[in-house]
Amino acid sequence: MDVFEAIKGRRSIRNYKDKPVEDEKIGMILEACRWAPSAGNRQPWEVVVVNDPDEIESLAKASYEQTWISMAPVVFAICINEKIALANYGKRGEMYALETIGCATQNMMLAAYSLGLGSCCVTAFEEDRVREILGCPEFIRPAAILPVGYPDENPPPPYRDEIGKFTYLNKYGKEAEPTWSGLVKYGGRIKKKILKTLEKI
Repeated sequence: MDVFEAIKGRRSIRNYKDKPVEDEKIGMILEACRWAPSAGNRQPWEVVVVNDPDEIESLAKASYEQTWISMAPVVFAICINEKIALANYGKRGEMYALETIGCATQNMMLAAYSLGLGSCCVTAFEEDRVREILGCPEFIRPAAILPVGYPDENPPPPYRDEIGKFTYLNKYGKEAEPTWSGLVKYGGRIKKKILKTLEKI
């Protein structure tokens, strides 16, 4: 699948079919995590793969009662190993680690989508409760919960601002209207691909 097709086609899925995710696909999602960029190549992520329904339900309750999480057959709990994250960068390492986890989670979501799966990044949860559920030691900090499964919904594309609304040239505040023809042509081609894919669903 074309990377731009995955970026534009991915949706936050909150309804899943009652169908397990194959081990091979779980492995491919973890491989996508493994190749995410990280500050200094420290790779501070630790991932707990949860497929026990009772554990998933507990995570849903700890995520401020987001009960839809319980529908997912597998949940990836993506954590920060603070011993690794803070070793070279001190306090600033916390920010680097969060940025890294964002990159890793995005990789995992795009990989899931390319495999015909849906996902939704959840960051609203009771951190201490999630740590307890997962059995994490104090230096392992849960940062994101990623439910994954076969989607049972097909949400429409969300609204997105035009590039010119958030892009500046050389200095902040100096408006830059995007005129790169390659961008416009490529965007149109990907849009057609996505529409054709949606027609088949």
